[in-house]
Amino acid sequence: MFNDENRMFKVLKKSAGIALIVGAIVSTPSGFEPSGGAIFANNVPQTSKPTLSDDELYLYKLIMSYRHENGLGSIPVSSSLSYVARTHVHDLEMHPPSGSLHSWSRYGPWKGFSFNGSESAESMWHKPAELTAYKGKGYEIAVKTAEKVDPATALSLWIDSSQHNRVIINAGDWERMHWNAVGIAMSGKYAVVWFGEESDSPTKNIYKAR
Repeated sequence: MFNDENRMFKVLKKSAGIALIVGAIVSTPSGFEPSGGAIFANNVPQTSKPTLSDDELYLYKLIMSYRHENGLGSIPVSSSLSYVARTHVHDLEMHPPSGSLHSWSRYGPWKGFSFNGSESAESMWHKPAELTAYKGKGYEIAVKTAEKVDPATALSLWIDSSQHNRVIINAGDWERMHWNAVGIAMSGKYAVVWFGEESDSPTKNIYKAR
């Protein structure tokens, strides 16, 4: 399965040489509109269900193929986690953090915070429940590249980072976790993936009432 994508990934992985970098400029735009029809006004999200772009779908296939290589199964795409991913990737674009890419700005209908490891991990884990009807915890991997990010480069960088790689293939401290939902978003130089243990029904209303 995914043989063509897998061969392409192996070729591109060998040539990937872009380092993970973090932005240092914070701006204050007048509005915030992620793709997928979401417009935030008065802290009330009016949205349509997000769908994966071609690049996001390709990244999903590459990740699942890599999991298959490691004896693991596919993870269903979650509308809720994809919404969180898309919201965050656009926040990162509009408000590049000076520190960790897991940080959220204070310019949206969410609780902003600067991620500093274990002290702020709970803020990340509960972001899906804050923004959507998804009740489980969410675990994010994120990357920023020097140029527009592409799926193979994003996965290559995550594989080359032992901490991120373990999340993807449930190794080490993540071995006891069983991913049953995944959300993916890419935009500009950023790509993020959210994993969750709780299944996400494709038919339920994913947007949290406010």
